[in-house]
Amino acid sequence: MSESRLITDIKLQEKRKDRFSVFLDEEFAFGIHQDVLLKSGIAKGDKLSREKIDAILKMERTRSAKEKAMRLLAHRARSKKELRDRLAQAGFENDIVDVTMAEMERLRLVDDAMFALMFARNRMITKPVGEFLLRRELQQKGIGERDIDKAVVEAYREKSEAKVARELAVKNKKKQIKLDEQKARKRVADFLMRRGFHWDLVKDVLEDWDNLDE
Repeated sequence: MSESRLITDIKLQEKRKDRFSVFLDEEFAFGIHQDVLLKSGIAKGDKLSREKIDAILKMERTRSAKEKAMRLLAHRARSKKELRDRLAQAGFENDIVDVTMAEMERLRLVDDAMFALMFARNRMITKPVGEFLLRRELQQKGIGERDIDKAVVEAYREKSEAKVARELAVKNKKKQIKLDEQKARKRVADFLMRRGFHWDLVKDVLEDWDNLDE
């Protein structure tokens, strides 16, 4: 059985009024948030086993992970994979990340289906792309195929992919005014391909080259 240690003091920290310093056997042992202090129920004079100390420290790490997740989500919406990856990068253990993710999902702060729809809509407003690139971006964010399919349908609800490609081609063609037609065509084609439009669609746009001034 592990040896117990005596809580000789619990002091409010000077710089962080929501945190307390816990002293065991007259020595500083660890700092915890006020919520963890209340939840753990510890007080001066209590004896703590190694297991109890570990449990308290895990509570503190879990609270810290949830706080980190809330800050990340306040900055912008994130997919489950994005949030999980950021928490792991911050050094939180897998079991704590699992608990935190479950809490964020329970609070409906992470929802891949909604995230995919929002991402697709925003992409078509700020930087329109073709279906191939849009799908790849969503896949990289860990979105499932079913949610990706719905997001793609939503992305091109108001404007078809072909219309989006044509509008981008019209704008880009104007930038190639100083080039001869062959080079201008290639520049426009390369631009559309980089934006994720399939070659068949790009070819259709180029076949209407003389009318790409509208």
